[in-house]
Amino acid sequence: MSRVRAQANRAAVEALLAADPVLVGIESAQEAMGLPPSTVLTSGPTMPFDAYTGGQRAAIIGGALYEGLAADEAAAVAAFERGEIAVRGCQEFGCVGSLAGVTTASMPVAVVVNDTTGDRGYCTLYEGDSADRLNYGTYTAATRANLEALRLRIAPALNSLIAAQTEPLRLKPIMARALTMGDELHSRNAAATLLFLRRLLVGAKQFGDDLGHALDSLCDDYFFLRLSMAASKVMANAMRGFDGSSVVTAMSFSCAQFGVQTSGTGDTWFTGPLPTFEDFRIEDGYDADDIEFMGGESIITEVVGLGGVAQAAGLPLQRSSGRSVVRMVARTTAMYDITVTESPDFLIPVLNYRGTPLGLDVEKIVQPTGVTPFLDIGIAGRSGRQIGGGVARAPLEPFRKAWEALTATA
Repeated sequence: MSRVRAQANRAAVEALLAADPVLVGIESAQEAMGLPPSTVLTSGPTMPFDAYTGGQRAAIIGGALYEGLAADEAAAVAAFERGEIAVRGCQEFGCVGSLAGVTTASMPVAVVVNDTTGDRGYCTLYEGDSADRLNYGTYTAATRANLEALRLRIAPALNSLIAAQTEPLRLKPIMARALTMGDELHSRNAAATLLFLRRLLVGAKQFGDDLGHALDSLCDDYFFLRLSMAASKVMANAMRGFDGSSVVTAMSFSCAQFGVQTSGTGDTWFTGPLPTFEDFRIEDGYDADDIEFMGGESIITEVVGLGGVAQAAGLPLQRSSGRSVVRMVARTTAMYDITVTESPDFLIPVLNYRGTPLGLDVEKIVQPTGVTPFLDIGIAGRSGRQIGGGVARAPLEPFRKAWEALTATA
């Protein structure tokens, strides 16, 4: 590695470490990020509507129906094809989407601000432990009822709780502590959710009936994932724009392709095939043929040293997707070979409080060994629901393309 690139990579990582993500409120996507009412956001680099298939396509159509942009599925498809409804990638608006990641104008989003730079990141709220979730490709009356509960009851109550805080609601300290309590902040968020709930309940006594509904939502182990995603987005954004840097600033996938961005190549997406599973667990009655990729941007957590690259911190995941504690530890230690440094903020107890691998480096990834990042991801079924969770490997091709682009301009 050249000295110039090494310096650029180090500067990018230092900018990430200086980031201070603060949850400032819950707003509609239209208010928070100027999302036009006729635009539906989804996970992955933007593709033409006809390129979306399966559950992700169903979720995009469901988003249009939820916003009242079409009377039925056929009308929605026709409107997308005529360009009356637009579909765009979440990250064009500074948003990150969980699984299919559908985000529409009226949906509430968590607003996280990097207190160091003022940069903002957004993520929709968790839809709850229901089979009828839009981000898993299902739009039914139950899905709509869940989304309306989020919009009309849960989001306003949560926003009131956030506004009642006397100190900024800083997310990094919660994330750092949760990492020492068995979370890796992607597939496991149980400790972070409880720490956040305890932090948020300051000032809660002044609120009325809707508080109970908000607390029910907060008590789900996965609630904090969306906050972790938005916080990770603003931290990852801090690494952007360092000339020559080969550090990864974003990863995302749709139903058709996986993409990465780097610090030195701006907003260009470098794409390739979808990830492949190394280990997974799915519910009884399903097999590997039932697995469907519907997209996902929760892998922004891996970009900042969490999730799959920090599996050694989340050993309780062994029961749900990790399969083997020995392999989970080995996965994390392998990630030190393809990253710039170790996080001084996110520490792993089982590794004697060694910092998580930080700063995925495409130059190291494309070396002859071809080691790519591990990803902790939820598994969607063709039936339109979550059927399990697993450990996947990112494809090599997008990193190789990014490296070729970096070296072509060097």
